[in-house]
Amino acid sequence: MSSPLQPGTSDRQPATGRGVIAVLRTDSPQTALTLGRGFALTTLAGIEVTMTVPDAVKVISTLVAEGVRRVGAGTVRTLAEVDACVQAGASFIVSPHLDPVLVKHCVHLGVPVVPGTMTPSEIVRAMELGAAAVKLFPVSAIGGHATVKALLEPLPDARIVVSGEVTLPEAPAYFAAGAWAACVGRSLWPPEAARCDPSAVRDYAQLALDASGCTAVISAMET
Repeated sequence: MSSPLQPGTSDRQPATGRGVIAVLRTDSPQTALTLGRGFALTTLAGIEVTMTVPDAVKVISTLVAEGVRRVGAGTVRTLAEVDACVQAGASFIVSPHLDPVLVKHCVHLGVPVVPGTMTPSEIVRAMELGAAAVKLFPVSAIGGHATVKALLEPLPDARIVVSGEVTLPEAPAYFAAGAWAACVGRSLWPPEAARCDPSAVRDYAQLALDASGCTAVISAMET
């Protein structure tokens, strides 16, 4: 896996190394900013700001301008959204679906893209198009880590990012099954996230990562 998130210059390497990606899906841009600032100081592999967040592009550009690394855009569905997010400094693009035109556009721009897939055919097609990884979504509805393990038997070179109601305590089982990364939402957040400061977010998230065993899993995968 790439080195943990640290304050610094944004890069556009895929945030799909073996680790947990924090998904920010909230109706408050300020909460998204606070979470992003706190998560940037943990061992998380990436921070995904979904396009369902109001002013999501501005949230991305603000975090990038502040030196937060590994900030990407999620729930990206159109080429216009791709262009806006890339201009804002997003280091990766995640979509809920497989759109060959969207994937090719991201590849042309040199931005890692992780399209949503569900079947072996979609996974192989995404790989052929140049996707950095594939998002298995919604993984909780299609068999969980058992499905990941089954898919990787005929497709061992697939980089599978699991997404869809994945909780932090479940992440190690997905890694054990061979998942490349796990998208995790509110189980990384403090209960009163809207009232917290970045340091409180950092402390809560890192303690949660350590307690879940994800830190140990990540370390083992780096060796």
